[in-house]
Amino acid sequence: MIDCVIIDDEPLARKILVEYLDELPDFQLVAACQDAMEAQQILNNSRVDLLFLDIAMPKLTGMQFIKSLASPPLVIFTTAYSEYAVEAFEVNAFDYLVKPITLERFLVSIEKVRKFLSPSERVSGDNKWINIKEGRRIYHIDTDDILYLQAYGDYVRMFLKDQTLMPKEKLNVIKELLPDKFLQVHRSYIINLSEVKFMEGNLVQVASHKIPVSDTYRNHLLQVLNQ
Repeated sequence: MIDCVIIDDEPLARKILVEYLDELPDFQLVAACQDAMEAQQILNNSRVDLLFLDIAMPKLTGMQFIKSLASPPLVIFTTAYSEYAVEAFEVNAFDYLVKPITLERFLVSIEKVRKFLSPSERVSGDNKWINIKEGRRIYHIDTDDILYLQAYGDYVRMFLKDQTLMPKEKLNVIKELLPDKFLQVHRSYIINLSEVKFMEGNLVQVASHKIPVSDTYRNHLLQVLNQ
């Protein structure tokens, strides 16, 4: 389910977006707010994946609001003014809808959101990809590049061959996105079996990293490595 918030000071504009979203079973409207200050309270207390954000609003414009957020959700600007488009994409807007927003154009944007926020379709072979959101960015990651993952509170440390990402997600959620070559070896660790060098006692060497193996998972890991 993709959780959304609408922020627009125009009642009719909010109504149209609410009606469009009501037709989408995989999108859930968390709130329809009339200004950015009201939306701030929602973001502080609820999980939000996507904002439909007007630009020209009183008190705080949509552009000012998005710049004030340390890690904003995906943002689709909804505005009557096309001249803000360049500035919108400079703040990493996902899309830019000009009012009046037709259902056809809205659905084009929605399909783009689905492709970014939903797990990629798994295919046979080794060329599998997943989408991971960290802060404002969404990374399209080849799972061959992942060495291992470590649970870290409400975050996951994802150790890639050339960088480390820290998405705000639970380990078991990301686990569901990964292909079969990934195996949990500890309540806090998942490893890429393709990168295993050796196992010694309750440690497994993954590339240049030593990863702890708990007794709960040790026998299963041995069976997999002996296949």
